[in-house]
Parts: sequence; structure tokens; C-alpha cells
Amino acid sequence: MAEVLEVIEQAPLQDRDLLQRLSLYFDAFEHRLRQGQGWFIFNAEGGRSSRIARYIQHRLAEYYPTVTAYMVGWRDFALSAYVNEVGLPELQPQVERGTNPAARKEFELAKHLTEETWVRMLESDLLILIGLKPAHWHEATFLDRTIDGRYRKRRATILMTPDLPQELEAEYESVDPTRTYWNRLFSRIYETSLVAL
Repeated sequence: MAEVLEVIEQAPLQDRDLLQRLSLYFDAFEHRLRQGQGWFIFNAEGGRSSRIARYIQHRLAEYYPTVTAYMVGWRDFALSAYVNEVGLPELQPQVERGTNPAARKEFELAKHLTEETWVRMLESDLLILIGLKPAHWHEATFLDRTIDGRYRKRRATILMTPDLPQELEAEYESVDPTRTYWNRLFSRIYETSLVAL
């Protein structure tokens, strides 16, 4: 616990305020999880993002192994999104028609690994996604499916983005001009999460 207090005390003022709010969240963590309550943290880039993630990891350690949590960076999430939404669907017809056993084996391995990742993102008591910054439609689509699945199961999610709300909204609009994904993400997260700038 002393290490957690040290992280708070060494942080800049705005981060200290957020970390203190997170401290209250984790003090009633199991209750918050039952409610499916998470966080949507904007303006979290570089050192701020690292401090927040480190603090969350310290606090999660207090609840291990009774609480399952999955922390994933945006780059890894975006890669999973590409494999799930683009790569595997494009390769599947070729693999099913083909006679190359090595290609089929690689396809099945990729499919298995992405399914494991998907289950962890969907079923963990808490999903922490660091660095949310959609640049392609498949990332917005995959995030929409992830948040929708967690929302339906009342699972808590912490989203951290380096952007301010209007910047993230503009990024979403560039990959989804219909604004479907942004509106659904914002309404679901706003309904179930605390918000920090």
C-alpha cells in the first residue's frame, strides 16, 4: 500500500486528483465490478498513461486471484482487430479450398489465438484498454463488438485515450462517417463509467 501512496504523491496535481478518485473506486472495487462500473479516461498519453496503468496494476494485485483483469495496449488491440475483422475472414475461403496442410495449420493456430484473446477481453471481470485511438474501420468495429459484449454482461471496462473527447469523436468520424460506433461507444461507456479528463 505504501507503494501505491508513493505513486499518488509523486504525480502531478491533475494526476493526483485522478489517482485519488481511482483509489476510492478500488476501495469499493468488488461492488463496482458487480455494477459493471468502469472508467473512461481522456487526455492520458505518455507519462500520464503509464502512471495510471501502473497504479491500476498495483491496486489489482490486492484482488488477485479472485478478480480477473486483462490489460491491453491499443497496438495489440488493433492487431487483434485486424486479424479478427480482416485477416481471418479473407484467408478462410482460401484455406477451405486449399490443399496446403501447413497453411491450414497456421490458419487454425491464428484463429485459436485470436479466440483466446477475444474470450479474455469479453469475460475478464475488468478490461483495461490503454491508448484508444482508432485509425481504421476494423478497429472501431472490433471495439464496438467488445464493448457491446461487455455491456450486455455488465462487465467493467477502463478505457484510456490520449485524446480529448472532441478529438476522439473526430477520429471515430473519420473511420465511421455514420457515427454509429462513436454514439454507441459514448452512450454505453457514459452510462456505466466514471469520466476523467
